[in-house]
Amino acid sequence: MSDWKKVGENLVRHAGGTIYLRGRVGGKPIRVSLGTNDLRIAKIARDAKLDALRDAATKTDITGAKSLGDMIDVLAARIIQPHMKDSTGKFYEDMLRLLRETMPVGSKAQAWTASEASAWWRAFAKGRSAQRANQALSVARRLGEIIVEAGMQRENPAGKLKRLPIPRPHMAMPSAEDIARVIADIRSQKLRHSEEAANFVAFLSLSGLRVSEAAAVVWGDIAGDWLTVTGGKKLTKNRRTRKVPVIPPMRTLLDAMRADGVPSPSTPLFGMKSPHNALRNACQRLQLAHMHPHMLRHHFATWAIESDVDIPTVSRWLGHSDGGVLAMRTYGHLRDDHSLRMAKRMG
Repeated sequence: MSDWKKVGENLVRHAGGTIYLRGRVGGKPIRVSLGTNDLRIAKIARDAKLDALRDAATKTDITGAKSLGDMIDVLAARIIQPHMKDSTGKFYEDMLRLLRETMPVGSKAQAWTASEASAWWRAFAKGRSAQRANQALSVARRLGEIIVEAGMQRENPAGKLKRLPIPRPHMAMPSAEDIARVIADIRSQKLRHSEEAANFVAFLSLSGLRVSEAAAVVWGDIAGDWLTVTGGKKLTKNRRTRKVPVIPPMRTLLDAMRADGVPSPSTPLFGMKSPHNALRNACQRLQLAHMHPHMLRHHFATWAIESDVDIPTVSRWLGHSDGGVLAMRTYGHLRDDHSLRMAKRMG
């Protein structure tokens, strides 16, 4: 049981009885004793204490910032960092550009009230995909936090805006049989890169790796029963190294790829960046629905779940950093369908 209990806005009580101010100052979380166990007194002292702490912080990036556009500039300086992956930096640049294009950047930040934020959200969300709109909303909420930190608003103007519901997409998963046909077709072309492309497709379907991750795998990443996924120089999507088990069909594939000799540990498994073209052409020849390389990742996840691998484990194999939330949202219905099929066997 926690020693802390929330007793009001920005207020928490310690198990000993003393009430503390909890909030953010200078972009950092703070927890400061208010020297009382009386909630009424604590509420009176709260705002003055928080204002004093924020004034004392005197953050140079907020000093002098007045307009909403100024605050977006402050957010940009904080949110885009040199260590970020290029794709992450580009994402935030796009989001900040959208905010600048759709918000009254010349207005004073203190005028961007909850009502103004709500009007912006209604206009912004109209005609945009739910996913895109929600991404921008997350950045707008961070903008609101900076406005509060600067003392221009008591509460985050965007804090109570509701995300748009995202409908669950229907994914037409390729079957194991269709993938096998595609691999055989690519291999049968006998072109310069046919063998490598066929092996690449097979590897993606047996590992669940993203295409960029698979392209960065070197032979030294494979040891015993495990494949270490580093993402190479570009790193993985969440910049974390992970391990994926070498399942029996993958071991058979790797043994066949090593048939002509043992590669050095630094040699990449694949010289090509993606088997996209070979995959597309094979689907056309076989008159199959278009199969994007990323669908092989979905196939792997589906296969694992229907083989009774629990979703948190599948999530770790896929490299998700949310403990299984995304995998549950994407593949949870597969688990339920599989459970019902298994239950019918008990009749």
